[in-house]
Amino acid sequence: MLLDNKVAIVTGTGPNIGGEIARTLAANGAKLVCLDSRVEMAETTARQIADAGGQAIALGADITSPVDMQRMVEQAVDAFGQVNILVNNAGISPNGSLVDIQIEDWLATLNVILTGTFLCSRFAAKQMIAQGTGGAIVNIASTSGHRGRAGAIAYSTAKGGVLQLTRCMAMELAPHQIRVNSVTPNASGLSLATGKSREGTPPQAPIGRWGRTADQAQAVLFLVSPNADFVTGTDLAVDGGVLARMH
Repeated sequence: MLLDNKVAIVTGTGPNIGGEIARTLAANGAKLVCLDSRVEMAETTARQIADAGGQAIALGADITSPVDMQRMVEQAVDAFGQVNILVNNAGISPNGSLVDIQIEDWLATLNVILTGTFLCSRFAAKQMIAQGTGGAIVNIASTSGHRGRAGAIAYSTAKGGVLQLTRCMAMELAPHQIRVNSVTPNASGLSLATGKSREGTPPQAPIGRWGRTADQAQAVLFLVSPNADFVTGTDLAVDGGVLARMH
């Protein structure tokens, strides 16, 4: 299969995009490390992978903690011998504008989305460099990181930072044959607030439907696979044409 003998870490493996990414990589041969601050979410995804015949472990950790992230990579190596793929998906998105967001929400959002991505990538990259066989990192961005958006200043700012972090990481890690890219989703058809599918047609997507978790997962699969061996430092918009219409 496409990812045979590869070990992948996916952060934020809850019921939305992260869980689907983990299941998709496992279905294509990868061994999975499912990570979530809510360990029960990671355990659910790992169990689904095992039930489908794959291999996975579940870990609960704080991605804003350097100690936790170093330990997470060590646990991945203890379980599967190496780390070849990292998908930084974990995030939070509190509402709030410039004049009313609580400073605690601002700091927490930057910490989880931006610092968390940095720390996960730091320790995974160190392991990949030590292995000497290259690797692939994909950061999950957002259409909100490409444009101004009222009412979500922390989330949009953090996701904009993820896009720049991706480019910087790609330049630094290219000599080690570690490719770094990002995927930009638009709003998913699954409501995080209700856990149910959204109804109607999305107001922004020219393609005329809500995004599906499989759309993002298949994009990530491409970017971490040998099929994208010459792709690094770029963003793949999987947004139904939202950004193209805004440019």
